[in-house]
Amino acid sequence: AGANSAPQDGTPSVSKEITYGEFHEESVGAPQEHFVNEYNKVRYYDKIDRMKPLLSKGPVQYDDDNGGLHIFEDVCLTNNIDAIRMRPHGTTTPRGLVYFTDEMRDNPKRCVPCSNSDPLEGWDDTHEDEKVVGHKCGMNGLHAMFASSVGDWSDCIMEKDNFHLMAEYKQTQSPTEVTTVHYFLNPTFLLQFDALDTETSLFDMLMTYIPHWDKFFRGGDDFPFDSVISHSLEGCLSHSHHWVCEVLHQIGAFGMAKEIVWEPDDLTLYCYRQLYYNQVGYNRNLDREGHVTRENFGEFREVLFRKFGLPRRRTVKDRKSEAEIERRNGNPVDNSTKIIFLDNKISDQAIWSEMDSLISTARSLEKFQNFKFVTIRNLSDLTVAQQARAFNEADAIIMAHGQHMANAIFAVDGTSFVEVGCKVSSLISNPKFMKLMDGKYRAVEACDEKGGICVDCERISEESNFSMTMEAFEELIDATIATLGSAEG
Repeated sequence: AGANSAPQDGTPSVSKEITYGEFHEESVGAPQEHFVNEYNKVRYYDKIDRMKPLLSKGPVQYDDDNGGLHIFEDVCLTNNIDAIRMRPHGTTTPRGLVYFTDEMRDNPKRCVPCSNSDPLEGWDDTHEDEKVVGHKCGMNGLHAMFASSVGDWSDCIMEKDNFHLMAEYKQTQSPTEVTTVHYFLNPTFLLQFDALDTETSLFDMLMTYIPHWDKFFRGGDDFPFDSVISHSLEGCLSHSHHWVCEVLHQIGAFGMAKEIVWEPDDLTLYCYRQLYYNQVGYNRNLDREGHVTRENFGEFREVLFRKFGLPRRRTVKDRKSEAEIERRNGNPVDNSTKIIFLDNKISDQAIWSEMDSLISTARSLEKFQNFKFVTIRNLSDLTVAQQARAFNEADAIIMAHGQHMANAIFAVDGTSFVEVGCKVSSLISNPKFMKLMDGKYRAVEACDEKGGICVDCERISEESNFSMTMEAFEELIDATIATLGSAEG
């Protein structure tokens, strides 16, 4: 219903009554000049001067009740080729948005996007770089560039001063010298996420999209787009086994929409009649009231549990009910408590030194004889389904910190999570996230003068390797077990 709402004052409207023609070639100019080919709702312009001028519209919020999903009309997308090389961590998230208007014709820096130095909340928010480039900067993950036409944009970014400013801002775009254009007529969803960090993707992409997916998937609303484009990872919906792509595939994230084949080159610009943008980081901190709720997040996880065939039911109530049925049928019920560990030894992340020795000693202690301690050697060697099962079977998860903690969504309600490292920066630590799944979270970091449950570090940083004394490890196991309460059956 929100898709038909009126735009804010001063914001161009987005048409919802576009009629797609049935023709397969379009005559441009005099009949003897040339033809533009059209195939599968895509127009192919082999010369940019053959393309009719576009006039961009939007963004307009799709749903009045849930923010984060926006609609643009007649815009083009580019790739930030500097982002993957950013320090300290690269990212595959940022895109450039070419927005067509005649209002910026006299601005020599109209085509230069703002820098990546500060977050961009909303389209109308202000940014320090506006004083330099003379235009709005866009929003998180989608940096605005303005032009009167594709040719104007291509010429503008190749001007020496603009080219150097874009490099300074770490905003070098691809394509550069545009010679051809693919113009997609079908409504298209822009799938953006950081393919280099699954935890970031969970919070920056999925936590924006879950309420919209819930309405489309469960609420009876049709998916409003027919195509999906992603430059974050090639073939995400068709053949990739990346964690995010597997999750999206299993939940049927985009209905019957087809993925647009990614054909990267430095000469072709992709443009869209109607583009749906799921705003990166819109609900990263879960501070949007009523956006991600226990209900829609619970449904999201229920679908994942079913699709991945996870052995343990999500809620305590369902697990107790299932255990009771097993008892009535005379089947054994495993009441043991299982704790899984990971030391990051086979990874490029901070390593928990001598963790195996600590676990071996703990297993020999009388008080831990009824507990199962399981060590995972290398999560990257496991399929997403295997990772999901490992987290699902655990009552507590104690691991060297890292992006693998995104697998928390596969854990049952009431699970305890412990991240260990010299300096732990974690998105799952958010109390609002833990509340969604009745989880408990603890971070164990570098020792200070107080001592207690802590780690010894080579230096204080997220990347530093660390170790732990047996005394601290035993205290940590005791404290973690205490958070679990009585066995559920």
